[in-house]
Amino acid sequence: MDAVEQLGLRVTLGDIASSTGLALEEAKQELLQLAQKAGGHLQVSRQGEIAYVFPPDFRDILKRKEQQDRLAVLRRKLWGGFLYGLRISFGILLVVSIILITLALMALQMASSREEDNRSRSRGGGGFFYFPDLWVGNPFWSPYPYYGGYSGRAQPRREKSEMNFLEAVYSFLFGDGDPNANLEEERYALIGQLIRANGGVIAAEQVLPYLDVEPGSPALEYEDYMLPILLKFDGQPEVSEDGDIVYRFPELQVAASERRSKKIPEVLQERPWVFSRATPEQLTLAGGLGVLNFFLAAILYGAREEVAAAAGSNAFLAFIYPLIGFLFLYGTLFLAVPGVRWLTLQFRNQGVERRNRIRRFWQERLKRPSEVLLRKLDFARRFRRQEVVQEADTIYSTDRDLIEQRDYRLDEPAFRQLLQQEQPLATESEEVPRRRL
Repeated sequence: MDAVEQLGLRVTLGDIASSTGLALEEAKQELLQLAQKAGGHLQVSRQGEIAYVFPPDFRDILKRKEQQDRLAVLRRKLWGGFLYGLRISFGILLVVSIILITLALMALQMASSREEDNRSRSRGGGGFFYFPDLWVGNPFWSPYPYYGGYSGRAQPRREKSEMNFLEAVYSFLFGDGDPNANLEEERYALIGQLIRANGGVIAAEQVLPYLDVEPGSPALEYEDYMLPILLKFDGQPEVSEDGDIVYRFPELQVAASERRSKKIPEVLQERPWVFSRATPEQLTLAGGLGVLNFFLAAILYGAREEVAAAAGSNAFLAFIYPLIGFLFLYGTLFLAVPGVRWLTLQFRNQGVERRNRIRRFWQERLKRPSEVLLRKLDFARRFRRQEVVQEADTIYSTDRDLIEQRDYRLDEPAFRQLLQQEQPLATESEEVPRRRL
């Protein structure tokens, strides 16, 4: 960074190497990394020389990005801890809430049954005290309404799931994470395969179906989106006489053996977000328990005055009364959170579809290449090669001691030919003493 500033923000690889004392390979890696993070650009001269240009405030850009990265890491940690806490609490609270509310309603009914005043019964709402008749046999305590345990009829084969009850509840509430969590690894794996399939040399337009570059983006003019790829695969630009740039990756031009090339996906496809990977039965059970919990909490919340009146003579109702508002809020959130998440997923999937559509757009453009792209591809053919390191060419192996290493130069055809020429000479030299004798 000091060298870039001292050299006027426009430097070449030779400038950096001579100013810092770094080896050329190390200087190239550092310069590419700095250009990627600080918003630098590449400039190509008519002679094919590459210059790196940096904005005057590149240090401030680096500081802002570093702060943003730290905040992003902190946000991910806090969010992960928050989700983990919710994952544990919601599943347990669902069971605890249903049990507490059910016991409270039963305690309230028993307390009301001891009342001898019929007018008090009617004000309490007789229909309310008959509610446990509706509750008996609810699906939380008996799985038969869901699984048909005693119906006597053959039940359809259910889909198996690796989730237990708590995991299914969490999946119902918060889903199963980002389906594209490994998108970057998949992206660069496809780009690496593309480079290999093209003999280690590509034009920038060929990687656009795997990136997130908007049509009309300024990055298209300077091809800045190639900087991370050059840095990752140790590539280098090659410039033609017409000023066209292609990118060569020497390390990807060497393979250990000849392998059958597999078909590479033409575009990088993001996977849409799904609401849950739990089975329909698990989702029905979690949703049904959520509705049951909300229904019970609403009844208890409506009878909070009766609970307050009976709390004086019942310790359990005295304990429940302060929790009525919380239990009702929990029951509401248990149904609201999945509903809001479902709406959010619709917007996220729109973004996924839009990015996939843009990548397909670039792929369609490749099928109808422009004159410039055709010229680039023709120039790239000069540098294409695929070298295979044959095991027979090995001259040293770390699985043997030094004195056990075979001198593979003895197998060279030139040495074999020389050896065959020397053998007749040796035979003649042995015959001369015999004749003299």
